[in-house]
Amino acid sequence: MVMNIFLIAFASYGAIILFIHIALVAGVGRNLIHERRMTSVQSPVPRAEVIIAVRDEEKNLPRLLAALAAQSASDTLFLFVDDRSRDATPALLDSFCATLPRRARVIHNRVEPTGLTGKQAALELGFGQAQGEVLFFTDGDCTPEPTWIEEMVRHFEDPCVGAVLGRVELPAGNNFLERFQAFEQPLLNQYNFGSAGFGMPTGCFGNNMAIRRQAVRDVGGFTKLGYSVTEDALLLDAVCRGAGWKVTVCVSAHAATVTQAKTSWREYVNQHTRWNAGGLFSPDIVTRLSYVFVVLIYLVGSLLVALLGFLDWRVPVLSLNAFLSIGLLAFAGGLYPGKDRGAYYLRLLPFLMFFGFFYSFVTLRAVLRRSLEWKGSNLRP
Repeated sequence: MVMNIFLIAFASYGAIILFIHIALVAGVGRNLIHERRMTSVQSPVPRAEVIIAVRDEEKNLPRLLAALAAQSASDTLFLFVDDRSRDATPALLDSFCATLPRRARVIHNRVEPTGLTGKQAALELGFGQAQGEVLFFTDGDCTPEPTWIEEMVRHFEDPCVGAVLGRVELPAGNNFLERFQAFEQPLLNQYNFGSAGFGMPTGCFGNNMAIRRQAVRDVGGFTKLGYSVTEDALLLDAVCRGAGWKVTVCVSAHAATVTQAKTSWREYVNQHTRWNAGGLFSPDIVTRLSYVFVVLIYLVGSLLVALLGFLDWRVPVLSLNAFLSIGLLAFAGGLYPGKDRGAYYLRLLPFLMFFGFFYSFVTLRAVLRRSLEWKGSNLRP
C-alpha cells in the first residue's frame, strides 16, 4: 500500500517535471522563430560598451583583446576593470587601450572588496563609469565572434528589452572532460534560454550577456543587490522581476562567445558547485524554487530513489523520466544554427547519463554549503 502511494506520487511529480521541460523546449522554439523573423535594423541602435572585469588573465587576454578589436561594430566602447592582478594583465590592458584611446579605458583596482565578491566589486566600479547605452559582459577566457556586438544589439531596438542572453560554446577538446564540457554548458544554457522564451528567465551565463544601462541603474547595481557567488544571475533576476524589463535571447551562432574548458576536475567541480549554490540560495524566488523542485528534489531524488528498485521494479523505471526530461532539452540544443549535429547527437546519450550523476553530486555539495575556490579566493555559499 505504501509503495503504491509512493509510486503514484512519484509518477505525478515526474509528469509535472516532464511538462515543465516540454514548456522549456517550446520556449527554445519561440526564440528560434523570433530570431528568424527579425528584420534588418530600421533605426539607430543603442551604442554598446563592453565591461570586462579580469584578474590574472595574461594567458587568455591576447585572444580576447584580438576578438574585441575585430568587432564589426566599430563604434563600440571598451571598459576594463583590472581587479588586483599580479601578473602582466595590467600591462596588456594598458597597451590595448593605447591603441584605441577614444574608445577603450581601464580601471586599475587595488582595493579589497567589502560585502561583495571581487568580481561584483570590480563590475560595480565599471557601472559607475559606463558611458554606453547597452552594457555587454564577457570574461577574460572568452573569445566573442566578430559580429557579437552587431548581432546582440539588434534586440535592443525594442525599448522594452532590458537584457539579452547569448550563446556560449566550448571547443570539443581531446579528452573526456573537455568534450563533456562542450556538451554540458550549452545544455545548461538551454534552461536559461527556454525559460526566457516564455518570459520567466531563471538564470544566465555572464560571459555572454548584454543589459541596458538604465536597467542597471533601476536596480541599483550590486551595491544594492548585495553578495552573490553568481552575480550575473542575481543582476538578471533583478532587472527582469525587480525592475520589470523584458529579457530575450539571441540564438545566432554569429553572436556566440567561445570560452575555455576547465582543465582539471577540481576546477570543474568548484565552478559547478558555485553555479548550483547561486541558484539554490538565490534571493529570487522563481530561480530558487526552480532549482529546488527541478534539480534538487527531482533530479537528485530520482537517482537516490532508484536504489529502491530491489523493492519494486517500477521505481527505477519511473526514475528514467528525469533523463527523458533533460534529454528533450538536450535534443533541442542540437537544432541551433551552426551546430555540428552529427557529432552532437552521437555523444548525446552517454553524456546525458553522466550529466545526471555529475549534476546530482555538485548539487549535493552546494546544499551542504561546501566551500569553494574562485579567482584565488575561498567562498562559502
